[in-house]
Amino acid sequence: MKKRFRVSKILPSVLAFIGALTIASTASAKNPKEVKMTINSNKLVITSPKNENDCQSIAENNEGCIKVKKNKKSKIYFQLTGDTKCSLANGTNWELNAVYLGGYDSPSKPGSFGFDSTSDDNWKKVESDFTVTNRTSGEVKTIEKSAKKIGINNENQNAYVVWYKIEAICKRSDGNAPYVTTSDPRVRNDGTD
Repeated sequence: MKKRFRVSKILPSVLAFIGALTIASTASAKNPKEVKMTINSNKLVITSPKNENDCQSIAENNEGCIKVKKNKKSKIYFQLTGDTKCSLANGTNWELNAVYLGGYDSPSKPGSFGFDSTSDDNWKKVESDFTVTNRTSGEVKTIEKSAKKIGINNENQNAYVVWYKIEAICKRSDGNAPYVTTSDPRVRNDGTD
């Protein structure tokens, strides 16, 4: 009878401790990553705080920065919030359209996106982490896509920095080509090495 009494008192404490460890280990890295944006004066503006996606410890921390910690994989979601009305001539609404990558290990935003000028070895690293559908443009295959949300996958097998560009378009009621606006922060992968 005494053994049963001790086990019944100890077991809840052990389970609470295991639960606390689980919460602590999952709270240490935000996953999936999420970057929130809004349209302001027909421009795409990042509204997520600088430290939102594990970027607190890196020098180039800026709005929209994403860091995927060592040995972690992540889905990355870009979400358009607020009013999406397009006030440009014949404009309808702004909607998210595509995600592009470029500027492999570049300390500053690249002049153009894509990986044509990136070595084949470094291109293979990017290709193993992200499903890039076009090396020249750097466009990434989406895992989810709607007018207000786009998601991509990051396998994080290699350590490097890459810039991303989010593209939003405003379709026009007159049938002409849509208006385009972009925002382009960076992703830091810590890899598995």
